[in-house]
Amino acid sequence: MANFEKTLRAPLGRARHFGSAREGADENWRQRVTAAALIPLSIAFVWLVLSLLSKDYNGVRAELGHPIPAIALLLFVLFGVYHMQIGMRSIILDYVHGHAREWALIVNALFAAALALVCVYAELRIGFV
Repeated sequence: MANFEKTLRAPLGRARHFGSAREGADENWRQRVTAAALIPLSIAFVWLVLSLLSKDYNGVRAELGHPIPAIALLLFVLFGVYHMQIGMRSIILDYVHGHAREWALIVNALFAAALALVCVYAELRIGFV
C-alpha cells in the first residue's frame, strides 16, 4: 500500500522530504556574474578583433603586447571558459545519471581547464614572445 501511495503523490510532495541541496543558488549566482562580466568583455573582444583585422602578424603581436588589450583578451577567455564550464556542469547534473555523471563532470572540468590553458598560452605567446 505504501508504494501505491507514493505513486499518487504530486512531484512536490515526493520532493518535499529531500530538503535543499544548498548548491543551486551559488552556482546560479556565479553563472549570472560571469554572464554580466562577459557583456563588456565581449564588446571589448569584438572591438579588438575588428581593430586587428587590418594588421599583419607583427602588428597583431605589437597590439597584443600592450597590457590593456592583453588583459581584456585574457579576461574574456577566462570568464568565457568558466561560464561555459558552469553551464555544462548544470546540464550534466540535470540530465546525466549514475557513474556517467561523475565521468562527465570530470571530462567537463578537464576540457575547460585545457581550453583555458591553451587560449592563455596562445595569447601570451603571440603578445609577449
